[in-house]
Amino acid sequence: MTTSVDYEGRLFIGGEFREASSGLRYAVINPADQSVVASVADAGPEDVAAAVSAARIAADTTDWSTNHDFRRRCLTQLQAALREAAPQFRQLATAEAGTPQQATVTHVDAMIEDMDYFNGLIGTWHWEEDLPAYDLMGMSSNRRIRYEPYGVVGAITPWNAPFMTNLWKVAHALATGNTVVLKSAPDTPLSAALIAKVAAESTDIPTGVLNTISSSDKAIAGEALTTDPRVDLFHFTGSPAVGQRIAQNAAVGIRHVVLELGGKSANVLLPDADLDMATALGVGMCMANSGQGCALATRMVVHADIYDEVVARLEAAVSALPWGDPTDLGTVVGPIIREEQLQRIEGLVDRAVAAGARVVTGGRRADVNGKGFWYLPTVVADVDENAEIAQEEVFGPVLTVIRYVGDDDEAVRVANNSRYGLSAYVQSRDEDRAWNVANRLKAGTVNINNSFYLSPDSPFGGYGISGDGVEHGEAGFREYLQLKTIASPNNP
Repeated sequence: MTTSVDYEGRLFIGGEFREASSGLRYAVINPADQSVVASVADAGPEDVAAAVSAARIAADTTDWSTNHDFRRRCLTQLQAALREAAPQFRQLATAEAGTPQQATVTHVDAMIEDMDYFNGLIGTWHWEEDLPAYDLMGMSSNRRIRYEPYGVVGAITPWNAPFMTNLWKVAHALATGNTVVLKSAPDTPLSAALIAKVAAESTDIPTGVLNTISSSDKAIAGEALTTDPRVDLFHFTGSPAVGQRIAQNAAVGIRHVVLELGGKSANVLLPDADLDMATALGVGMCMANSGQGCALATRMVVHADIYDEVVARLEAAVSALPWGDPTDLGTVVGPIIREEQLQRIEGLVDRAVAAGARVVTGGRRADVNGKGFWYLPTVVADVDENAEIAQEEVFGPVLTVIRYVGDDDEAVRVANNSRYGLSAYVQSRDEDRAWNVANRLKAGTVNINNSFYLSPDSPFGGYGISGDGVEHGEAGFREYLQLKTIASPNNP
């Protein structure tokens, strides 16, 4: 599982790769075998400030924000170069994040192809729109609505899907004419550096438009970025606690913030669900990416009439899931990102059992040659809807099963009993019934039966503490733009 690839690990600031001003570096650890994948520059506040300066200069002194044809050409170049480098990014996702290789086709290849949508919007978006004349206070005025980029975007990404979330923010920020400072998660800085390398070598993107920062301490670099008044928009994916801190920092100077903050997504199995499909999907949509996904179906809400059969099916399916070496194409569940996260998963499951829940399968650490961070694919049944494990995001291969008794109103109530509201799922043979439930679930995305929301043209955002604002679609494009209205005399 150890790799020997020589990855770029320096900061990319103002069009050049450089070491941190302190000269410090830190190791990126492969979670599967604890080998050192690479060492990377360990940025401090002064490096973050330099990256913001470069982005600010590019935003203020180039025509990047207004030259739509040039911008689209650059991003088409970037897409082509990323497509060529896709095998490297797939390998890197497994090395630094432990992503099972079978998942990297979605995380890498599909996301590169999805750039078509936002690159296309550069040419089709109504950057200016004229309104008819309006009379007020003795004046007749024409009005023109104009969309303009915010300027400098501070993009902060998580470790669970580094290439995917990096590309979403970089490609969307650049397509809308902004410049960007991308701060990657400490565990997974290499994908961002490789994106910068591809952009530097294969595109005409101007100096300072794209900058990338890696830091061993997310708080130090994050505070430096989010308290810098020269950053106009913060786009963050991560935990609610950090999102709240970013929003507080952004409130100083009234900067725009878009937050995607995780979830505890309910998967509602109505009594008429097709159990072959529902249980297979339920397992797949919980255990994908080793359970380390914000919109995964981690909380199964099952009607009492089918509960015992569903739990038996889950036990059989989850206990048979292939886990282990993430470079093996047959592996579904790979390693956990780090020891601290593994301990957190252990604690949540152990406390659930102490509170009366039942581990059906899994429920403990695993071992692969004495190395790496492993947790067995797990089903925890008989969970109270208000229990910690039913309310807190586990971010690991753990499926929580909750029994409900009653009608569809009760199913909706239990599903909505959460501070989160990122995604939800509903299973029923009756499509009208499923739609009725879906319409009442408090979540930014809902998936009926064998369907999934993720696509470049559909907005993705959350209710409650799952976030503020959206990614993707025209609404996500709009998040990176501010409106200006210009009035002029209506002279007949």
